[in-house]
Amino acid sequence: MNRKVDAIDVFATPYEAWSTRKTSQEEALDLMKNQGVHPIAALQVKDKLIERVSTPLEAASRMLRERVDQALERHIDDALEASDEYSHLRSLMPQDVPKALNSYQGEFPHYDCAEVDNAINSHGVEIAEGQFLFHGGLWSSNTPNVTTSRPFSTSFCPQVALRNAEWRGKAYDAGRLDLMVVRIKGPKTKAYVYSLEGNHGNEKEIVFASGAELALVSKTHIADISVSKMDSKLRQEKKVIPAYVVEIEIS
Repeated sequence: MNRKVDAIDVFATPYEAWSTRKTSQEEALDLMKNQGVHPIAALQVKDKLIERVSTPLEAASRMLRERVDQALERHIDDALEASDEYSHLRSLMPQDVPKALNSYQGEFPHYDCAEVDNAINSHGVEIAEGQFLFHGGLWSSNTPNVTTSRPFSTSFCPQVALRNAEWRGKAYDAGRLDLMVVRIKGPKTKAYVYSLEGNHGNEKEIVFASGAELALVSKTHIADISVSKMDSKLRQEKKVIPAYVVEIEIS
């Protein structure tokens, strides 16, 4: 089987965010009768183009400004479903998720790092040069180069990465949120590509084995955002922190 993979561009067809307006009764009837539009969908139509997203950097910046964009995530889902390159990439994975990798997704952060690394190195592949992915977290190093000491999780979707950065108050505790745009350069670390199906399919996840080399390229402040966490008495605490788009390379 050909194990060479090609990069997947989920923004080859740009994502467009539109404002909408209510249709008149005549417009709605025309949409239903002559264009076959569902009655509910016929109640509103696109009005003005708000933003066109055609690169991963634009997508990450939009996510930090908007915080939630389900239509953007659906765009990425549709792009992956239609991608021959993604289909080939998934075909290189075993039919059943290895036990250690199943535990990694389902029981995180309680997993055996050595077992996960062994599974990735046994069943994974080198991701294509130039592939873009997303990771939500914190670039905490004082140096521009880091070698990972545990598996490094990424997603095809910036909204998923953003939710991961906020999970269990991580961004609140860190006092900063970094939405990382990850570009593969000189690939040499294997990664496992999870399915879009199943309990965690919405995460659109690719996880790299430990030992990946990360290089900081740039950091851009996008917005100051409100984040929260639950205290010991299950009360929600909130504060405003800076949010950055951070470009990194991984090999």
